[in-house]
Amino acid sequence: MSYEVMSACADMILASAIEDLAAESNKSIEEVRNDVIESQAYDCLYNFDSGLWRDGPDYFREFYGKIRNTAK
Repeated sequence: MSYEVMSACADMILASAIEDLAAESNKSIEEVRNDVIESQAYDCLYNFDSGLWRDGPDYFREFYGKIRNTAK
């Protein structure tokens, strides 16, 4: 798979997950986006060797939640 395709998939997952997380938490999209971008989940999403880029936004949201809860 090409870098461009993997990157586009990761971008779509990220955008969808941020919208869903903002709606669920009643936080602004900007606040949620900043939180996600600063997380290890974001780094993993764009580390294409992880395969997270192909698992979809629902899986990413769950993964992000687990990462966030273990960081506390």
